[in-house]
Amino acid sequence: MQEEIQNNIKENTAQLKTVISFFSGCGGFDLGFSSAGFSVELALDIDPVAAKSYNHNRGQTVCRVADLAHTYPSTILDLYQLKCVSVKPRGVIGGAPCQTFSSGNVHFNGDDVRHTLPRRYACILRVLNEEYDLDFFIFENVKGIRSAKHRKEYNTIKRLFSRAGFKLFEEELDAAHFGVAQHRRRVFLVGFNKVKYPNIKFTFPEAETTVPLTVASKLKDLPAPLFFKQGTKKEDIAFHPNHWTMSPRSRKFTDGSLKNGHKQGRSFRVLQWDKPSLTVAYGNREIHVHPNADRRLSVYEAMLLQGFPEDYELLGTLSDQIRQVSDAIPPQLGAALGKAIRETLYDWNSKNI
Repeated sequence: MQEEIQNNIKENTAQLKTVISFFSGCGGFDLGFSSAGFSVELALDIDPVAAKSYNHNRGQTVCRVADLAHTYPSTILDLYQLKCVSVKPRGVIGGAPCQTFSSGNVHFNGDDVRHTLPRRYACILRVLNEEYDLDFFIFENVKGIRSAKHRKEYNTIKRLFSRAGFKLFEEELDAAHFGVAQHRRRVFLVGFNKVKYPNIKFTFPEAETTVPLTVASKLKDLPAPLFFKQGTKKEDIAFHPNHWTMSPRSRKFTDGSLKNGHKQGRSFRVLQWDKPSLTVAYGNREIHVHPNADRRLSVYEAMLLQGFPEDYELLGTLSDQIRQVSDAIPPQLGAALGKAIRETLYDWNSKNI
């Protein structure tokens, strides 16, 4: 998939619409969006290791380290203009960190700086739109952002996006409907420039399959991973540099208490071969248990369940890689949304404007 994407980008450079990516992580969403005919020329993320992974797989410096909670819009304008002197961006894409809106976050703190990031996204978007007269944006977050607990804040976020100059469309999508072997429901806001396209109609991509991929379809024939130990180097990991995991030290792995499909608690959820994975979003010791119930998933196995290409590589420590794969948006969702936007705005047969 990655080679195909790169070839597509090279062959269609003149036709690509340039976008800026916020909260880009290791590049999953951007990878899919690029495959739909867009060129991500500037990506920004607070995590320096994720930025290295992003650039490592692109073979060029696209992702820059930036804390969007404190980065001035003028700084982002400067970064973009240094890279693209004559080409204006047509859109902005990204999903702000979602932990504060997650239904699993029982220790909500309204002062958490991550809680303000959607507002910052809207603020920066407004400045970029004033400068470049953008066509569209995409915002992604967990479905919990629409819960009663966060409804007031979510309505404020939408008002800010609207005031930034965009007509909004909203939908909840499940990655399992788009060729990803996991259930991952996320909320997407897509906005179009309300001055340029006042009568635009947009339809979110429909499910591409009614029979989701299973865990077995991605993991069944993989060799055993390497168990982490102090001093492990990348060169020590056979098969794929991300095919490693924590040693199964808990007695639950050997006393028969873990069965296929076990879901009690967050720390020992066992996946099932014949079903899609549970959502790939892990805390420190919440990595899902392999269907054989004798160990946790490797980082590489989690990457495959997220829909990454087989040759994609995450850099950093084991903890760094777990964080990156947990935060990623599956490339297939980027591809589906990118295609829907491309068909709405740019394809010759577009009739919605």
